Amino acid sequence: MPDDEESLSAWYARREAKRRPIGERRVVSLQAGPARGSHVNPQAPRIVEEWDGHSWQPVCVADDHAAACRTVSTLDAAVAVPVPGFNPLRPGTGRHRKIPT
Repeated sequence: MPDDEESLSAWYARREAKRRPIGERRVVSLQAGPARGSHVNPQAPRIVEEWDGHSWQPVCVADDHAAACRTVSTLDAAVAVPVPGFNPLRPGTGRHRKIPT
């Protein structure tokens, strides 16, 4: 075998390292229209999908984005739930942080 050719086992290992892991989960909105960020309508119902190696398979339906994140994430549930009234931009001193009156 010439020096510039890669062995089949090395190619296969490199290929497997780039592939999506089986069991990876994602959250998709059930809203009609194009896919948008999770911040657009966090109260909309979501579907949790899992990668089976060939396609995304539905796992469950969640009431909103926070519930879907708790299903997908291994973090503490308190981390995924937004805190009512919390705004990281208040109080601030920068011009971009001032609230218009």
